[in-house]
Order: sequence, then structure tokens, then C-alpha cells
Amino acid sequence: MSYHIYTTRGIVLSERAIGEADRIYSILTRDLGKLQARVIGVRKNTSKLRGSIEPFSLSSISFVKGKDYWRLISAQFLQSIPASSNVANPFFLIEKLVQGEEPHPELFDAVEQFALSPNPHDEMFEVHLVSQILFHLGYLKEVDLDLDKKDMIQAINEGIQASNL
Repeated sequence: MSYHIYTTRGIVLSERAIGEADRIYSILTRDLGKLQARVIGVRKNTSKLRGSIEPFSLSSISFVKGKDYWRLISAQFLQSIPASSNVANPFFLIEKLVQGEEPHPELFDAVEQFALSPNPHDEMFEVHLVSQILFHLGYLKEVDLDLDKKDMIQAINEGIQASNL
């Protein structure tokens, strides 16, 4: 039985340990949407994938579709995303809001652009990233993206409330 290999760019949102040496990763991909991917033996010191799929990294990732999870078979690290609460909170929001495996290329492109920006510690970084996430998922209108800080935060709060989180 042969498997189709899917290769796409992905942003690793989070990870959780499973079993003795495995992990399940939550990955936002450009072509496949948000996936849960199992990686066998990645916690072993000899794992070839270990450094390529750490949380808050952008990688080129190859998957095969399994029965319960996607199975990650190879990854090439492309770039690290600075780990801070300005990035972690929006990534957590993506995990909660994006359900199913539906591609959102515009969302991926927006998150990638912001996450790889030169100044993720700017005071408005998180506000702008969250507003882009909510806009691409349909919880904000385009006019909300040009509001001042106070009004944008209010629009974000209304969008999150509308999402029933």
C-alpha cells in the first residue's frame, strides 16, 4: 500500500508528549490547514527531526495521512520565530479558533508575515497579529484593521466573544 506524501510550509504552534518518545504537534500549514501530526521517536537523542520542528518555528514539512493523525515524516527547519507572549498568545488563539483541516492560506501568510517581522516586541505587535487572525477567520471586518489601539482592542474583544471562546 502506497501513501501520498504532502509537503508544505508549516508553523509549529505547540507540542505535547505522548508515550515514551513520541510527540503530537499542532501545526498551521499553508496548504493543509491546522493539523495534529504525530512524530515517532522525536524525543530520542538520535532523532533526525528533533531540531526541525520545535514550537515557534517555520519549517518545510512532509506528512502522510494516518488513521488518527497525520504522520510527520520529514522536516527542514527554515526559520525560528521569537518566543514571547506576543507570539504565544496569538498561537494559542489559532489553536482554539481553527477547527478541522481546512486550508487558510491567507491566514497562514498573515501569521507568517507577522511572526517573522523584525520587531515582535513592539507594544502593538500582539494586537495587530490577533486582529489579522480574527479578520482572516471572519470575526473582524476589514475596516476594524485600521482602528486606533483602544477601538481595535474593543473590536478584538467583540470578535473573540462572537467566536464563543
